[in-house]
Amino acid sequence: MLSLCSLSLIDWSELILNLLREHGFTHIFIAPGARSTPLARAALEALEQTDYVLHFDERSLAFAAVGVGKTRLHKAVVIVTSGTAVGNLLPAVMEASLSLTSLILLTADRPYELREASANQTLDQVKLFTNFTRWEFDLPPPNDGLASNWLASIIAYAAWKATDGPVHLNCMFREPFISYPLVIPNLHPKYVTGEIIINYQPTWYKKGLFMVAEYMDEECFQLLIQLAQKLQWPILVEIGCSARYHFMHNAVIPYYELIKWPPVDMIVQFGERLISKIPSTKEYILVSQSPFRIDASVTVTTRIVANAKMLLKSWLIHTNLTQPNHWLHLWQHLNWCVTYRLRKYFAREFHLSEPGVIRVCFQNAKPIMFVGNSMPIRDANQFVECCVHDYYPVHVFSNRGVSGIDGNLATSMGIIYALKKPLMCLLGDLAFLHDLNSLHLLRNYDVSIVILNNNGGGIFSFLPNMVMPICTCSHEYVNFFHIAKQFHFQYYEVTTWYELILCLKNAHGAKIIEIHTNRDENFQLHKQITQFIHK
Repeated sequence: MLSLCSLSLIDWSELILNLLREHGFTHIFIAPGARSTPLARAALEALEQTDYVLHFDERSLAFAAVGVGKTRLHKAVVIVTSGTAVGNLLPAVMEASLSLTSLILLTADRPYELREASANQTLDQVKLFTNFTRWEFDLPPPNDGLASNWLASIIAYAAWKATDGPVHLNCMFREPFISYPLVIPNLHPKYVTGEIIINYQPTWYKKGLFMVAEYMDEECFQLLIQLAQKLQWPILVEIGCSARYHFMHNAVIPYYELIKWPPVDMIVQFGERLISKIPSTKEYILVSQSPFRIDASVTVTTRIVANAKMLLKSWLIHTNLTQPNHWLHLWQHLNWCVTYRLRKYFAREFHLSEPGVIRVCFQNAKPIMFVGNSMPIRDANQFVECCVHDYYPVHVFSNRGVSGIDGNLATSMGIIYALKKPLMCLLGDLAFLHDLNSLHLLRNYDVSIVILNNNGGGIFSFLPNMVMPICTCSHEYVNFFHIAKQFHFQYYEVTTWYELILCLKNAHGAKIIEIHTNRDENFQLHKQITQFIHK
């Protein structure tokens, strides 16, 4: 019996698909995604024995797989990544269940340690379809306690149970997709909650900083500024916090992702999920009223379950003025250098680029900005300056709960319906295609939909080489002109900065603004920007 701990995740995935093939499941339907890379790669490397279909929309893909099963002559497997991609399978699972159609779902998932940790694109996928499946099972990553015969037994049972309905195999994959040695833990986190909060006072380090991950109201942010002034700490504000656009304070550092960080001893984070990746420090305090575990990066040393405003008031009372130090000045200088270099870079940029378009859109922001997941939210977090608009405050929204690319347009409709203010929605072409029906909901509103069309999955260019080209999902649409006309949207395909700015400034009513970019060029551009900043 072969121990599975010696297998890479690609080998493990090949074994799963080979065993399924032995039971007649020879048609593979693949939706692009990073976490499902081992399964997708294994499927594509077995082309002689397997037929496959690659499509960006999990809902449609799953129904196509159901169609294969309905022939009663063939059987299909669906492979999707984690998060909302799994939820999109539900309608097809319901159909397969009630029509007694054979179907196996292989859904990628995070490993045990990233569950109940507020990890990105992660939710409880176990038994998600329990009312409609014939069987479901949570497949662990390979380890010393497993053997190949065990997996063969599991797959044989799954194939048998899928004779007259769907079976869900939830596959946990741990990054990196290679083996690594066990390290003795040096983290000893503690929780501070209840009455303890009143008397809890951290030991403030000189080299510390504040992180604001999400919404913080004006009063709370003003308290944070006062504390930052006392401590001479910088405040790093993510794109989802509107304080980034309401306060031009010298303690606010927008370009922290592009700065080469000096060594930091302490971080105090307000809010939950971060877009950016933050290094570990001696002391990492996370403040949130959420009762859930929030520590996907396993760096939090102190978790405070409390109202941020109440906590900041307490800290301000009990925190003495520190001796002046140059820590904040250092961050201000680094941020100013990045600001200068970025402005210089984009001032000379001739062709439209994804980071440049995001910057220009925020420079011409609507009162409501909705930023789609994948590359738009990351580019906005990296490249958008702190700026206060003269005519109205800007509020930024996004779907960061599970970070899916579906439902972005529908969410935008709900926001503009409730707030009754003009809205600009920035998203990629796949996110747009995922939610076409929602254009019907938006057609009568003052909304500008800016589509960065890189022909499918630009973010995958930033992943390791083993992921490409498995995760790409090109489409054959030259542009979205006919889609815009079908839903009575104005349509503009812009190719110059002048055209883009003109469209944004004169944006009234429902309109679609499409910009074509190149995935490979975009990847190289990000590298060029980083090199230009630090040269």
